[in-house]
Amino acid sequence: MSTNTNEVDISKIKLIIWDLDETFWEGTLSEGGLTACNNIELVKRLSYDGIINSVCSKNDYPKAEKALIDLGINDFFVFKSIDWTPKGPRIKQLIKDMGLRPTNVLFIDDNIVNLHEARHYNEGLMIAEPDIIPQLNAFLKAADPKDPTLKRLGQYKVMQAKQESRSEFDDNLSFLYSTQTQVTISYDCETEIQRIFELIHRTNQLNFTKERISMEELRELIANKDIKKGYVSVKDKFGDYGIVGFFAVENNKLIHFLFSCRTIGQGVEQYVYAQLGYPELTINGDVVSKVSEAPAPDWINANCNLDNPTQKINSDSKIVFKGACDLSCMSEYIVSGSIVEEFTYMGLERRNNIEHHNHSVNYLGWRSLSDDARQRLVDDLVFNDKDMFETHMFDDNVTLLIVSTMIEPNLGIYRNKNTGEKIAFGEYIHPLTDKNLWPDFINNNFYTADNRFSLEWLEWFGNNYEFLGALSPVEICQNAKRLLEILPKSTSVAYILGPEIPFDGETNSNYFGREKVYSEINRLFRELHAANPRVLLIDVNRWVKKQSAFTNNINHWQRQIYYNMANCVNDFIYELTGAKLTTKSGAYLLQRKFADRVAKTGLFKTKLWRKFRNL
Repeated sequence: MSTNTNEVDISKIKLIIWDLDETFWEGTLSEGGLTACNNIELVKRLSYDGIINSVCSKNDYPKAEKALIDLGINDFFVFKSIDWTPKGPRIKQLIKDMGLRPTNVLFIDDNIVNLHEARHYNEGLMIAEPDIIPQLNAFLKAADPKDPTLKRLGQYKVMQAKQESRSEFDDNLSFLYSTQTQVTISYDCETEIQRIFELIHRTNQLNFTKERISMEELRELIANKDIKKGYVSVKDKFGDYGIVGFFAVENNKLIHFLFSCRTIGQGVEQYVYAQLGYPELTINGDVVSKVSEAPAPDWINANCNLDNPTQKINSDSKIVFKGACDLSCMSEYIVSGSIVEEFTYMGLERRNNIEHHNHSVNYLGWRSLSDDARQRLVDDLVFNDKDMFETHMFDDNVTLLIVSTMIEPNLGIYRNKNTGEKIAFGEYIHPLTDKNLWPDFINNNFYTADNRFSLEWLEWFGNNYEFLGALSPVEICQNAKRLLEILPKSTSVAYILGPEIPFDGETNSNYFGREKVYSEINRLFRELHAANPRVLLIDVNRWVKKQSAFTNNINHWQRQIYYNMANCVNDFIYELTGAKLTTKSGAYLLQRKFADRVAKTGLFKTKLWRKFRNL
């Protein structure tokens, strides 16, 4: 058997694995020692060209390493495999540890048996006898050094240190938590276009889309404002890996999603996929790792910003969450930051449920009322509360305001016949002004927000207010535009959009057909978003795609949805401020899901369950 050097495509080589005896040097170390070595400069030139060098030799490790040190070349080799076991399995493990593919690796050995054994274990591996060396020298003479600072070699040394550290842990998960991995998503793609172009064309194993494009096409993509794009940088306690990934999302579909092989096994691709909100992804060809709608790995960014104190939201900046259960459920997964929460609350005086202060008719109308007019609303309308007027949403230092569109078509709108003032309250299908419904309100057969309505008060309300119905989608969008005019120009508004599929188990007639209303609202808000960069969208239709996403009505969803929404908000915060809030881990989400399941079984009554809930 022999090898054919014509089968070697030098332009595809990322790694050369060298045998030592009678290959890298002349002589046999265990039989009298090496007699000469003419390949020292070649290995150095390969390294400066960005081609990594390793060793797979049958020798005693201490003696072989000492020889390499004496030659002054030891530091140019990484992931050295030196022992007396068969080379095929060792090379397979070496390539795996380095995150490469056999098709980008050349193994040089003077022993034909070793070469073909290596190829047997590594399909696609390039193999050659030492007579390939003149071709390597000729190739390098014709090319300018691509890595004059030995950056790639340094990065593989970091990988080697990490691999050595991994062996000290009993399990991989414990090791990953120890790495202090930090992932940063950046959006100034134009400044890093050359590195992005290189990633698009050099990555394979973690290139999910494999959409190879020209530099001109890449420039057009980056300039397209309708495409969300960003690059990914990674560092950990072992070192800085630099820019290792790139993504581009158009119409909620990934057209580019790729990562360098040096991130294999760190969960970076899953972290980024979760941060993007799990957009549609069509995988092209084979990849060594898959992504799913699972939570982001919580060992990533567990200690982010520890070495970069400038990545903090300005203490004078506010993030305001204003809304009902959809916002409060989402905020559960954000545990720190400059957040102001304005959620549904219980009024202290009347012990009633105050949710309607989150409706646009109310917060827009109340803003211009005098103190006397506000007090009159509290005195006259038993469902109101004196604290409902308090809000920070209009403050000058609000960077991001998060509100929901789903409360808008839900509440009924009433107009004072004398003053013209409007107020939103209660389910629109049960008007407080309808005399036929008064017995049901008095007996709490309808939604009352924990208010106690008397016949006398209902008669007064019916005489002084007229029912206008619910806001139409057009009116809801008009109120959103009015809000943008009132808010400081430095404030962006993120709107939660409702589901566009029905909940099959709906029993509340107030929600019948609501998905059609949401579809029209969403269409208008998507147009508003396209026309105004201050309008951001938290579109739950990215995740609410089937019945299993719902809980008990169209407005209530599984915890995973709220977790995804929290990450979406965090992305907005990062784009606006350059920093992120701290979110609770995927492990916390799994614990809460488990708690929900156990609660349905009755086990929550046991001492063991109460202990678990308090963890």
